Amino acid sequence: QSSGINAEYGEAMRNRGVSEAKCKLATSIMNYGGKAVRGGQLFGEETKIAMTKKYFKGLQGVENIYTQHKPYMIDLLQQLQLGRLKESDFPWHGGSPQRVGEIIIFVIGGITYEEIKSVHEWNISNPGNKVTLGSTCVHNCRSFLEVVSSN
Repeated sequence: QSSGINAEYGEAMRNRGVSEAKCKLATSIMNYGGKAVRGGQLFGEETKIAMTKKYFKGLQGVENIYTQHKPYMIDLLQQLQLGRLKESDFPWHGGSPQRVGEIIIFVIGGITYEEIKSVHEWNISNPGNKVTLGSTCVHNCRSFLEVVSSN
């Protein structure tokens, strides 16, 4: 299914004069992070209509929509704090997942500066939890697109 969707988007982009290189990059991005390769439920079990309603409800009274984004990692930390993470998706070591004090997150493939900042803010606002964040690299837009286009 995803290859059909990618072909459809690629065709629409070409019809609007987008260069072949950018069409290939868009296809690479969809292949890299599309539903077929994601683990867990990035957007939960919500329907598209429910997600759209939630999105627009969250925009009421917001001057800058870009400040509303919060990395998925923070959602995961909140779920962990509430004891709602599925062990099959997020294995843990030792102790009970309901009583977490020290959390180590290591991301293979890279993290963003926004994720680093969000975890720092999480540590400040949740003194009972200490999150240590590590990764194989820290991405900016250019480095991420290089990785995606090389796959």
